[in-house]
Amino acid sequence: MKTNAKDYVSIAQQFFTAYDAHDVDGMLALCADGALGRYAPYGRESVVPIRGGIDVIWRAFPSAVPNFRVKVIELIPAGGNTVVIQAEMSGPIPAEVPGVAKKGQDVHIPHCYILRFGTDSKITRLDAYWDNTVLNSIKASGV
Repeated sequence: MKTNAKDYVSIAQQFFTAYDAHDVDGMLALCADGALGRYAPYGRESVVPIRGGIDVIWRAFPSAVPNFRVKVIELIPAGGNTVVIQAEMSGPIPAEVPGVAKKGQDVHIPHCYILRFGTDSKITRLDAYWDNTVLNSIKASGV
């Protein structure tokens, strides 16, 4: 069965619906064995396996930010086997960060994801970009 752009967009939506529900196993079910990911703010060469790498981060979010949310703004078929997603990650900051947010204040961080799919319609590559200003401010504050 040949997969088309609409199918990839639908799978991407399923992925982000699972992400918003903190359903990491559901997210992983949509990823191919051997899938790779890169969170660009961690460095250009930060490509790691999704399983045993990025999924550890996904599992940590709900503990660090219990009301962590994922809102898809737009899903854009980019041609071939690629979908670009504009999303917003949000949730309450767990501690006071002077000049950034008060404890418990919701912070919204825009993200851009690029998902590439294999012939089996599973995600084979995930690249994520976001504005790291808020996270850097939290880190600098020692929180």
